[in-house]
Amino acid sequence: MSKLSSLSSLLAFASITLMGANASAATGAEACGNIELLGVGECHFEYSGGCQAQCEPLSFRAACAGQCDVDIDAACTTECTGSCTASCEADPGSFDCRAECSADCNASASAQCSSGDNECLSYVQANCSSECEAQCNVVGPSASCDAQCNACCTGSCEVDANIDCELSCTAELQGGCEIDCEAPEGALFCDGQYVAVTDLEACLDYLATNFEVEVEYEAEASASASITGCSFGGSGGSAGAALVMAGLGLALARRRRRS
Repeated sequence: MSKLSSLSSLLAFASITLMGANASAATGAEACGNIELLGVGECHFEYSGGCQAQCEPLSFRAACAGQCDVDIDAACTTECTGSCTASCEADPGSFDCRAECSADCNASASAQCSSGDNECLSYVQANCSSECEAQCNVVGPSASCDAQCNACCTGSCEVDANIDCELSCTAELQGGCEIDCEAPEGALFCDGQYVAVTDLEACLDYLATNFEVEVEYEAEASASASITGCSFGGSGGSAGAALVMAGLGLALARRRRRS
């Protein structure tokens, strides 16, 4: 069954409400290209020119985080922990886990970007910021230096280990994203993150059953669909349909890996 046929069958219902289980029981992420999400805020389809403008590296972060799973290098952890601990113990009261993590992360991961490649640098910096915040938020500023530095170095070394894979991933996904933009049903984005769909019906089912979301479709006589109380961007709405999901906020978080 094609993606468009799958979507058309779903639109046969005037209104469908799906309430799912929590993300810890998630299965079938491969239907959504193994995209790694903690929650879904809203999802919709984009089309044509406006769609292609969104096929850029920062829109692939969630997709590539789910496709890259490289183990942390022990040498990275050792080097980072040493400098982090020294910095924390020198002035525990003013130590900032996220700032320390971001500085270390940007210094090492950015080295994999070519000189003057601002797009690559922006991607690396966004990854460092997101990963460092996720790891450091777990321990909090009142935690011991050991705990804060463990979080700091996990975040920094996580990005360092996976950035080469992710940069290759973004290059590969760009072509697929642009092709999806030209398809009748368009490309699916969740909170600005491109979803590399391999099976639309299964992907929608995965999103609905693994996140607490409400999905509503309002069918019309034509092939288009309107969403009550919501809007979506796209220049080819009459060729496909919009999907809006209201629920948790999007968050990116790689699985915690250790060397």
